[in-house]
Amino acid sequence: MSTIKLPKNSIDFFKSNQNKIFESGNLAEGPWNEQLSKKIKTICNVKNAICVNSNGSGLVALLLIYKEYYGRTDVMIQSNTMYGVKTITKTAGYNLVDFIDCQLKTLMPSFDDLKKAVDNYKGKVKQLVVLLSDIGGIINPDIEKIAKFCKEKNIILLEDAAHSFGSTLNKKFSGTFGNAGVYSYYSTKAIFAGEGGIVVTDDNNIGNLMKDFIAYDRFKQKMEIGCNIRLPEIQALMIYSVVKEYKEIIKNKFKIAEKYSETCNSCNIKYISQNENSNIGNYYKFTIISSNKNVSDFLPKIKTTTSKVYDYSLGNSKEIPNKHLCLPIWFELEENISDKVIKEIKESLGV
Repeated sequence: MSTIKLPKNSIDFFKSNQNKIFESGNLAEGPWNEQLSKKIKTICNVKNAICVNSNGSGLVALLLIYKEYYGRTDVMIQSNTMYGVKTITKTAGYNLVDFIDCQLKTLMPSFDDLKKAVDNYKGKVKQLVVLLSDIGGIINPDIEKIAKFCKEKNIILLEDAAHSFGSTLNKKFSGTFGNAGVYSYYSTKAIFAGEGGIVVTDDNNIGNLMKDFIAYDRFKQKMEIGCNIRLPEIQALMIYSVVKEYKEIIKNKFKIAEKYSETCNSCNIKYISQNENSNIGNYYKFTIISSNKNVSDFLPKIKTTTSKVYDYSLGNSKEIPNKHLCLPIWFELEENISDKVIKEIKESLGV
């Protein structure tokens, strides 16, 4: 992978403000955390946005809060997700009761996959949390139907939106369909700032509990749980500097995706579109899928790729790792790399 590049406007904004942090001596719990929170609330149209030091810590905090205050003890996650999502559930003290199957065409569960898992669940739904992950930069196409179903069943729906900040479905942002969601700004994500996360929710009770949790509730001293998962001021400024340019970043990646899409369409190659049916992604990944054979057999000449999502399966969706690959698509990708990828695709097909 090439060196991660930031938009020039982000770099300039960061440089013009960083010294103010050092001069103030306010390195934590300062104005940039508040400014970042306000920015996310404005962009995503949510009532609460709480800055945390990572996507993972935000998810653990939410799970602990739902366990302590809502009696939730069981959790389901999807088969095609990061191994860390599995470890998060155990860290929070949950019973991982099932892996929800995923579909190759989206790399995520369909509504039917989710319903089947819930129907097979032997526990009480009032104890259940479903933790779903957006994959590759696009929102689960069935998330609206899934969210409605979970609400009717009194199931808590949490969205791991680590891949999907800036993505929308019917103009509604990722992370805002369930009870709460968490973004990631880790170095390799579509909108990237080194590290850090944001918890978003329209539930003011959850939002207030999160705000106290992230600093041990050392001020109000009413919670039995809590931890230091605060975001340092310098990192809050870093994320703010990048988030303010998120549209530019996505626009740049869409141009790269258009180049790949033209090649795939001309060569009759299936890929996961991120601009279809009011589902607009951020092209965290450009994913080619091969329904009939392993992708390495279908496109044997492709060597210039980036990491899959994922090269393993946690549950029954065993075909997914071998039937997809991801093309390089980071911000300001060098043209010689995309040209090389296209050449390898055509050579694989003898075009």
